Formats: sequence, structure tokens, C-alpha cells
Amino acid sequence: MDRVHVYRGHVEDRVLLLGPLPGLRDGDTLAYEFQLPERFVAWPGRSRLERIFVLLDLGVSMSAPCWQWMRADDGTVVAGPDADRAAPATWYVDLVTVSTTADAIVVRDLYADVMVPEDGRHQRILDLDEYADAMEDGRLDLAAAVDGLRRWQRFFDMHLHSDRDPRERWSDFPPQRLRALAALPAPLGPIITASD
Repeated sequence: MDRVHVYRGHVEDRVLLLGPLPGLRDGDTLAYEFQLPERFVAWPGRSRLERIFVLLDLGVSMSAPCWQWMRADDGTVVAGPDADRAAPATWYVDLVTVSTTADAIVVRDLYADVMVPEDGRHQRILDLDEYADAMEDGRLDLAAAVDGLRRWQRFFDMHLHSDRDPRERWSDFPPQRLRALAALPAPLGPIITASD
């Protein structure tokens, strides 16, 4: 495993990226961490330290959110994906772009998301409308959009449904290749807190 610096942002962010964040790269798999702001309330027994995994070859990131609920800017309470359950069971998966420099990996969110439960519930695909809007208004060029959709489909085919028809369980989710990075003790390095 190699230590790396990670920067995190959205595909539209040009300068305001979160980082450098501590990360470890194991071949085509990356893990990095950051701490969520205090407005996020962690699950009992967990901290607000969020570990994100990235399948670098597919350009897909994922985490099992550490938070049960959070308070929005207007004061309303927003429940996490499993807030009504006894324990967290859902992963949040993002389509991302990944770029690598000599000393850093930059991960940028690319609109489309899917929530993947481990308890038998169906996945929930989100934000394809935002992906389409970005294509339509020119924020996402055709080549990047096509590449993103192809990578997204490869992720679904490899990790959720490798057979033609859906099965009772995911094909390989969470991906087995995350295990070594998931087993590492936290923190991976200095704790960086995301600002609100």
C-alpha cells in the first residue's frame, strides 16, 4: 500500500477542493478519510470520521455513511439513509472522475449516485436528472458523459448484478477488494474536518 494525498470536490469545482486528505492506495483501490462537521450526528459508537473507498479503474467512490442524521443550514433535521433502522446497512456510491498527479489523487463527484443496501432492499439510483441537465447545458461535455455512463454500467455489472437477471444478493458488494483497506485502523493520517 502506498500513502497518497487526496483532494475531493465536485466536477464543477475548479479551486475549492477539500484536501489534502490522508489516503492509502492498494493497486486500483483507494481509501481516504475526512471528518464531517459537527452538524452531522454519528451512529452510536462511531465517530464522524468518514472513510471513502474509490475503485480507481471504474471511477466509482463509496462509503457506508457514519452519520445517522444531520442538521441542515435552515435548522431542519435530515435523516441518513438508515436512520429509521437499528444499525446502518446502506452504502452511498458516487460516479466520479479521478485524476492523478505525481503527488496527489483528485476525486470529483460526477452527479450520479446509487444507494446500495446490504439487507435485501433494492438499490436506489439518484441524480440522473442532474447528469442529464449538466449534459444539456454544457457543464458536462459529450465525451465525459459517455465515459461516465459506460463506467457506471461496468460498476453495476461487476458489483451489483453480474448475471442477466437480478439475484437475491449483490454479485460483489461491498467489493471484496476493499477488505484490506477497510480493516485498517482509523485514522489513516491527520484528521481533516470538512467545513460546512
